Amino acid sequence: MKKILLLLTLFSFSLGQLRAQDDPAANKLLNQVSQQLHSYKNIYAEFKYSLNNKKAGVKQDTKGNITIEGNKFHANYMGIDDIFDGQKRYQIVHENEEINVSSHKDEDEFTPNQIFNFYEKGYVKKMDIKQNIKGRPIQYVKLIPKNTNSPEKYILLGIDTKTHNIHNAIIIEKNDSVINLNITRFQTNKVLPAKLFQFNKNKYPDYYLNDLD
Repeated sequence: MKKILLLLTLFSFSLGQLRAQDDPAANKLLNQVSQQLHSYKNIYAEFKYSLNNKKAGVKQDTKGNITIEGNKFHANYMGIDDIFDGQKRYQIVHENEEINVSSHKDEDEFTPNQIFNFYEKGYVKKMDIKQNIKGRPIQYVKLIPKNTNSPEKYILLGIDTKTHNIHNAIIIEKNDSVINLNITRFQTNKVLPAKLFQFNKNKYPDYYLNDLD
């Protein structure tokens, strides 16, 4: 009897492992996306973000933009200027006149530039539907979190199969929230201002500096 139970347990485990395997076609497409993104000297993107939870009566829309070069970034969203100069991260919250400063060493900490690489780890990847959106061939890849404690049920990541750039992401959460992130403008290899990734304290003389380290 014990042997039968052991065999059933092993069979169930093996079946679970098979279900959790990545789709080779999805992996190939996302690898092409990663290679394309890494080929750019820098990236400038504008995006629209919307959060909708009908059950909770929550609806939120916002716009933002981000510039990325190497591991540095400068983003603007929800009234926040978010700058990482390669060593320190400065989140300038204009509404509160507060600047949060951190060393940004936590790999699990989400940063705006991760909208272009968050899919690389922590998800099982499956091919989903393909759509023609305003003349662009968009292939969706379904990302299923490996961490069962993740707030997300799954993410649909839309890829332009001609350019291998990210078009949008639809995030379905366990609390019935639906988040839509759409890239509305995408430019690469721009000539950037020399001080774009530098924080200038003199520009905010009355802001409170909050050192989080």
